[in-house]
Amino acid sequence: MRKLAALVAFLAITGCATVQTPQDAVFQARGAQNVALRTAVEYKRLPLCNVPAKPPCSDKAVVAQLQKADTVSDQALGAAESAVRSKNFGADVVQSAVTAAPGDPAALPVLLGTPWGQ
Repeated sequence: MRKLAALVAFLAITGCATVQTPQDAVFQARGAQNVALRTAVEYKRLPLCNVPAKPPCSDKAVVAQLQKADTVSDQALGAAESAVRSKNFGADVVQSAVTAAPGDPAALPVLLGTPWGQ
């Protein structure tokens, strides 16, 4: 419970911090993701709820959702990091997305905010 309170406090403090550039926003988001990931790992380490265990315990379905969320956020942040590190960043959003995408085929729709097929 203390870790959850610490996470909420951290996110509240960093959420109030002044973001100076898009690069700052991306790197602050990566830091927040790392804090959330550590919390999720601690949750996963708890005994399973379906085994005779007293709370706190972890639910397999919740762990699966946390893993999916981590994968999606990691891809999005990776794409955003590639975009803000691009030499063409800021010139044109589409150009920045295309420049960042070659290293990761999933980056382009994430950067543009559209799923494949739409």
